[in-house]
Amino acid sequence: MAPVVTQVLDPVTLGEGPHWHSEDNALYFISGDDSINKFEPDTGKHVKAKLETLASFILPVEGKKNHFLITQGRKVVEIEWSAGEGSPKILRTITEVDHENPKHMFNDGKADPLGRLFAGTLHSEAKPGSAIPGSLYRIDPDGTTTKLETGIQCSNGMCWDLKEKAFYYIDSFSNAIRRYDYDVATGNISNLTIAFSLTENGLTGCPDGMTIDTDGNLWVAVFWGSNVLKIDPRKKKLLETIEIPVPQVTSVTFGGHNLDILYVTTAGINYADRGMPDPPSGATYAVTGLSARGLPNLKVRLI
Repeated sequence: MAPVVTQVLDPVTLGEGPHWHSEDNALYFISGDDSINKFEPDTGKHVKAKLETLASFILPVEGKKNHFLITQGRKVVEIEWSAGEGSPKILRTITEVDHENPKHMFNDGKADPLGRLFAGTLHSEAKPGSAIPGSLYRIDPDGTTTKLETGIQCSNGMCWDLKEKAFYYIDSFSNAIRRYDYDVATGNISNLTIAFSLTENGLTGCPDGMTIDTDGNLWVAVFWGSNVLKIDPRKKKLLETIEIPVPQVTSVTFGGHNLDILYVTTAGINYADRGMPDPPSGATYAVTGLSARGLPNLKVRLI
């Protein structure tokens, strides 16, 4: 059965950070310009809340119903949001980083297998070849913040493979997927290698958001590539290309009752002066008919 790509939501300005919440049977994501969103595929219900400050992800907090982490520039904050139209309640700031670079902001972020938050920063006006480098951080449940990597131009996709003891990470402007050895007990990473290079494989576009399936294969959104790549990082091999009918593909996650639907977010922005992409750029898509299943998306732990 060939994959089927279906538009499930109307365009937003900058769809990013999709997270499938298994208990809610819902997809949470952000529109980087102004809102957090919740979409329930079973009912078709889509609600969103306006934000006063740009956000880059929304992640649920373990053991706290309706509590999430979002970003506000260089801050990570805890909010309470019942998925209504009203604005979320800001509860507290968990951490603030990059004080020496006030124009930096957090970008992609995810919880690791023990609920620690991994999140990276970039310059708010980052463009290929002109970025002021940011960093990758680990934020522990007590808020302790550790810088894991520096010199990151455009911090994006990340995922973990416990069987391989690997952490995969994307600096988009390098056009490559990094692999680090990962110590689950400490959350430390080491021994950087390149798991897959788009450039070396003759592929165009920038790798963006990423997820992993139960077979240890990576699914990578390609900004300016109009596609999602399925990659075996152990063999550094491209396995499959899923075409998406818009150019700015931003991120992916598996969802649905059986975690066998790939949800894909996209953007509709004039980035790096390339002009506005044609509609329906910014739409959210569901890809079915894949011979793959994802792992449950993880919540962040806080104390």
